[in-house]
Amino acid sequence: MKGIMIRKIIVSLVLALIAPFILKLALNKVLAGITLASGSTLAESLSTLPNAGAIYTIVALIFFAIAFASALAAPTRRRRNRSSGTVVESDVDDGRERGMVKWFNVKKGFGFITWDDGEDVFVHFRSIRGQGHRSLTEGQRVKFMVVRGQKGPQAEDVSVVRS
Repeated sequence: MKGIMIRKIIVSLVLALIAPFILKLALNKVLAGITLASGSTLAESLSTLPNAGAIYTIVALIFFAIAFASALAAPTRRRRNRSSGTVVESDVDDGRERGMVKWFNVKKGFGFITWDDGEDVFVHFRSIRGQGHRSLTEGQRVKFMVVRGQKGPQAEDVSVVRS
């Protein structure tokens, strides 16, 4: 998230630095045809202002504020939105038990499933069908086989049931 914010700031700064020059070019084209009573064009008069640097600085700050505010408002892609390696299946009777994920700690790689008969069953990430990053989310419906582990029932061959 920190890297995304830095990128937004850099893009906003680049736009703010370029914007006054683009604005000047555009205004010169538009204002070149307007002649003042003194005989000079409006574009020439504006370019000789004593505080033109301050005007460009103000324009740059305004463009920075607009660019940065719009960058903050734009949604960012998060890595968490990537699909996991967990297999999702339709709810077809294949002889496996059914239950709901009680909790699953992604960092530790284990959690518990509440079996439809009410008992809690331990689940380890290696028991989840799929490849790569396999995890479960609290409240997901799952299918699994039950084996008796050293500390009680343990889920094997776990897959998420498509709702």
